[in-house]
Amino acid sequence: MFPGLAGAVTLEHAPASPICLGAAAPAPCKGGEPSLSSYPVDYHLSGALGATDIVTGAQLLLHLWDDKGHGDGSEKIDIALGERLLVHNADVQHEVVIELSDLSMLDDGHLGITLTARKGDFFFGGSTLTLSVEPGAPLSSFVMTGALASVATVPAPAPLVLLGLGLAVLAWRRRADRSPLRRR
Repeated sequence: MFPGLAGAVTLEHAPASPICLGAAAPAPCKGGEPSLSSYPVDYHLSGALGATDIVTGAQLLLHLWDDKGHGDGSEKIDIALGERLLVHNADVQHEVVIELSDLSMLDDGHLGITLTARKGDFFFGGSTLTLSVEPGAPLSSFVMTGALASVATVPAPAPLVLLGLGLAVLAWRRRADRSPLRRR
């Protein structure tokens, strides 16, 4: 996406190979891989958004599936954002979709998610973070901290135009003072 244009920004997170998550970690998943009890998913937003873009919505899609081990029951997962628990004991299905309603968690340009197996074992194959983005105001003014004064930047040609206009007025006044009509 180009800065200044409304649209969506999609960020992918995919481990090199599917991650086995299990409540009884490090017990192996089907296939013999040792399981992890939790796994971090990090998104860094720097470079993905324009400097003035405003995130208006966010959706996280997790790709999860059962390891199809013998005697498997239901699998459950906890999904946390930093210290905040977003989902507790959710059923693991093929895809889990989470709408992120509190967008302040994106303010620092980093989104850290932790997946924790609560029951059973299953695979995490990746995730997709989709951000709805609107263009922000151009960076032509700012508010000074501690004051209510707004300071606007002046485009580069303006000082030259002002200088030229001032010199033209001085020259016009000087000519007017030397005019033969004013000597009477």
